[in-house]
Amino acid sequence: MRMKDRVAIVTGGGGIIGRAIVKRFHEEGARVVIVGRKREKLDAAYDEAGVPPQNRVPLVGDVVDEATNEEMVRLALERFGRLDTIVTSVFWSKTADLPDVTLDEWNQCLGVTLTSTFLAAKHGFPAILKTAGRGSLTAISSVHGSFPAARYAMYATAKAGLNMLVRALALDYTAKGIRVNAVSPGATTYGGGEWNPTIAVGTQLIYLIGRYVRPEEIGNAVLFLASDEAAAITGQNLTVDGGGTISLHDWVAGEASRRSKASG
Repeated sequence: MRMKDRVAIVTGGGGIIGRAIVKRFHEEGARVVIVGRKREKLDAAYDEAGVPPQNRVPLVGDVVDEATNEEMVRLALERFGRLDTIVTSVFWSKTADLPDVTLDEWNQCLGVTLTSTFLAAKHGFPAILKTAGRGSLTAISSVHGSFPAARYAMYATAKAGLNMLVRALALDYTAKGIRVNAVSPGATTYGGGEWNPTIAVGTQLIYLIGRYVRPEEIGNAVLFLASDEAAAITGQNLTVDGGGTISLHDWVAGEASRRSKASG
């Protein structure tokens, strides 16, 4: 029971990674406030985790809205009397060439993916220090924060900014009692992903474990960083990608060589 009697807020708790985090936190004794845009997804996350009705605190709202961040902290304190940890597991983006990205879309990507964590920290950190004395924030980043992909400019930029925000917050708050870290997943699907014959060879070469990452594996990583087992870890970015970023360069180089030979 690594999170016994602790209280957590998980933004994006209705997503595939967020649900896994909520479940692991509940299994380890935490009470969790979930924030998201669709009530049915929040309810499904609580159902999947087996959280009893009296411990459910779903908040439907926009994480880029400062009022939503104020409310999620208020609810945690009102219902459970304290706040120990925050997990931000939200993003918005689209795959597109830059001329096809509108300014509103660019701002939405930066807002949901990056600014939301700033707001969660701004309103959550004082509550953590006042009620628990110490705690943590873990942001769900991405391997693309370090390794951009084609037509992924705004997503990669937002995640890279998130990585730096994590380090900056760790510098400012670790000595005060709040550790701040990130988890960068590779491609994550239920069951490790079904094989698509058109991409199977590339997937097998990139993902050294022979499959995609499972949501519960991200949940395990976040649970570890939020627990006392990670008391000496702060300002770090834990990559959970099945070895994908190790082998990516070799696969890309090999694919380029193959195409070059095929074209004569």
